[in-house]
Amino acid sequence: MMLPQTRRTLLAVVAAVALAATPAAAQQAIPETGGRVYGLVGGAFGDGTHVATGAGAGLRLTRHVGLDVELTHLSHGSRGEVAAPRFGGMSVFSGMSVAGAASEDYPLLGGGDDPLFPSMRFEHHGTDVTTFLTKFTVEFPVANGRVFPYLSGGGGVSRVTERASVVVDSIPWIGDSGLFPAYSELGLAFVLGGGVDVTVWRGLGVGVDIRWLRILRSYGALDMAQITTRASYRF
Repeated sequence: MMLPQTRRTLLAVVAAVALAATPAAAQQAIPETGGRVYGLVGGAFGDGTHVATGAGAGLRLTRHVGLDVELTHLSHGSRGEVAAPRFGGMSVFSGMSVAGAASEDYPLLGGGDDPLFPSMRFEHHGTDVTTFLTKFTVEFPVANGRVFPYLSGGGGVSRVTERASVVVDSIPWIGDSGLFPAYSELGLAFVLGGGVDVTVWRGLGVGVDIRWLRILRSYGALDMAQITTRASYRF
């Protein structure tokens, strides 16, 4: 049988632990409204293969609805040898000529039969895409607010930079020389996706973000699936 003094001591220890745990539990709680910041790193696939990095910040307006702004950069989306970009149905190289010959004498994709003139091809060295997005985010907190599945969608502006060269008989003719180093264009961007954040310590969380990204530009849209890991902090 437990002695009265031992029982009182045990009760005092339990009470002290409970009192100490109450502030700690309060520190773990995440307010239903407030701010959040996050960072992304991963890849994008579809019209080229890219490395994706980004950062964002936003406000949680209610327990479920928030508004975010995000800056993301997709780099090094090389697609090898492709057809030259076209504007209004006309190739950007349609007016070129070499040694006084008309441009129609030069097949842009190689394999020309004329022995007097080398064949030409358009060689793609990569695409960089930078987007600035405004997104609505809808969260569905579960597990006492420690797990945050979410859906998000929105739009914004983008800058697409194409790096390319024209190769004549396996010799780079236009490209690094500065005559055609890159082409850059502003356009619109749209995003739709979702993911999940898991709180690991106080407001700090980790998770995964999966989205579809569409970039509009003057000579054709880019469509990409983006998969990234995400680190976030809620306050």
